Amino acid sequence: MKQQNSFKEGKIVKINKDLYTVLCDERVLSCYVRGKLKEDKLTVGDNVLVDVNSLTIEKQLPRKNSLIRPLVSNIDLLFIVVSTEVPAFSEYLLDKMLSLSIYNKIEPIIIVTKLDKIDYKSKKIILKTLKYYKKYFKIYKNTSIRKIVKEIKGKTVALCGQTGAGKSTLLNKIDKNLKLNTDEVSYSLGRGKHTTRLVELMKVKGGFIADTPGFSSLDLNIERNELKHTFPDFNYVCKYKSCNHVSEDGCEVIKAVKNGKILKSRYENYLKLLKEIS
Repeated sequence: MKQQNSFKEGKIVKINKDLYTVLCDERVLSCYVRGKLKEDKLTVGDNVLVDVNSLTIEKQLPRKNSLIRPLVSNIDLLFIVVSTEVPAFSEYLLDKMLSLSIYNKIEPIIIVTKLDKIDYKSKKIILKTLKYYKKYFKIYKNTSIRKIVKEIKGKTVALCGQTGAGKSTLLNKIDKNLKLNTDEVSYSLGRGKHTTRLVELMKVKGGFIADTPGFSSLDLNIERNELKHTFPDFNYVCKYKSCNHVSEDGCEVIKAVKNGKILKSRYENYLKLLKEIS
């Protein structure tokens, strides 16, 4: 019979096939999973109970949230890294990631990259758009490293964004000791090459941060009737409580769009996301 004092709480920081790297009392343990837990699909970020003698994960502790893509759990902050050049700035993908973050009760923070690589006219248009988003979300340029570092302390953070948006480059700026691989963007494809192969949770600046594989698409696992609640700028009282802000009579959100109080492109993205869910 196993001794109870051999059981310790830890956090999964990396998974490579059947090998689970667990941080436990400042010790890094290479563990395996036995029995039913294999079917439960543990993810990076999961808090677990480990038998430090046999180096086996015996129990998964309750999760507060979990993302499918990137596949990571128990996240406090989601850094949404958006490029302004190649890959091109995409309001649709940004709105999609914001909704996913809010739906999973994760605070989103928008981090803008490559502003120095676009012309004045393009920069002015993008900054005008982001000025609207700043009313509802925190936004930092990728040069505001001190401000970004303050957000990380005591938190578990995941990064998401298109391939080539600059996630690994950002992490290297946050902590020069990381020396993560970066690669040039493919201009013929308009996107970057994958440089991060595995999701890994790293201890950085007093918190945990995940470097995750880049992606060009994102699965939207949100209930249709819940999508409207992931848009904080849609906080209007409509005639009907069940209003989905599409074509309903007395919809205050549609009125706000017509009056310029809600960004038209953001509302159009909301309609696209509704169709995607359908």
